[in-house]
Amino acid sequence: MMENILITGAAGFIGTKLAEELSGQQCNIYALIEKGDFAGKEKLYALNHDIHLIDDAAYLFEHAASFPAFNKIFHLATVGVRPDFEDMDLICDVNIKMSCRLVRFAKDNHSRLLVNFGSCFEYGDHGGVLLTEDMHCAPASFYAISKNASTELVTAYAKNLQVNAITVRPFGVFGEGEGPERLAPSVIRSCMAGNVIKTTPGEQVRDFVNVRDLVRAVIRLSQSAYRPYEIYNICSDNPVKVRDFILEIVDVCGFDRSLIDFGSIPYRKNEAMVFAGDNQKLQSIIHYPFPGDHRDGILEIYHSMKTEE
Repeated sequence: MMENILITGAAGFIGTKLAEELSGQQCNIYALIEKGDFAGKEKLYALNHDIHLIDDAAYLFEHAASFPAFNKIFHLATVGVRPDFEDMDLICDVNIKMSCRLVRFAKDNHSRLLVNFGSCFEYGDHGGVLLTEDMHCAPASFYAISKNASTELVTAYAKNLQVNAITVRPFGVFGEGEGPERLAPSVIRSCMAGNVIKTTPGEQVRDFVNVRDLVRAVIRLSQSAYRPYEIYNICSDNPVKVRDFILEIVDVCGFDRSLIDFGSIPYRKNEAMVFAGDNQKLQSIIHYPFPGDHRDGILEIYHSMKTEE
């Protein structure tokens, strides 16, 4: 039977890939996007002309009964991830209030599962250890604080209303379609232009996850014997130094390593030297085959950028 799926933040980097993956599974997709986001509409329609686009969140929340009962709701809508974003009203409205309204919507709509997308930044810096779901969270930025508050409120409110819900925390997501200022596309773009890239020594340890593996793992989790109201890290358990990730990008794309000037700029203030997750809880349920390298995601970005030239 075809499942009815609602995706909030559907025109974003992860949301688009999730919509694409679910379209391949013959799902009936409803996509909530920002009002006036014409580029987002075109992008989603290019994936699947049968997607039902909604650009009015207030209408959605006020008319829960007029929509089909959703088998799954994937809540990705968020704001404020950029360090310089300080619109506190919008952070609270989207990251906290909207999330709580979605729990109420799921109750009224008789939805079967709400998958809330949290953030690995909720944990804060715990030193040189892998981050686990049972750790105390010490978020530092406004964004991370709001996401952690959202996770706590969504979980408590869902329990109160008896709405089936889980939270996933993605780590180091990269891949085709991510912002041009992000690490992988910025390295590729500079190398394509033959420019020397100034970077830190690159000793930071991160867990870079191809966005396609992320959405497949989340979908598989939503179809498996998950534990309601629990948090699940979505990471590959393959932490690498940023330096090695950059060199992998250069080698996979066939660039000259001499274009990378490691150590030419300092680390950011309060840089977390190890920020990677433990995925044993996730893997105990889904046994997802995360790749041991980043080649596929790197090549997707590279070929996409070559096509744009």
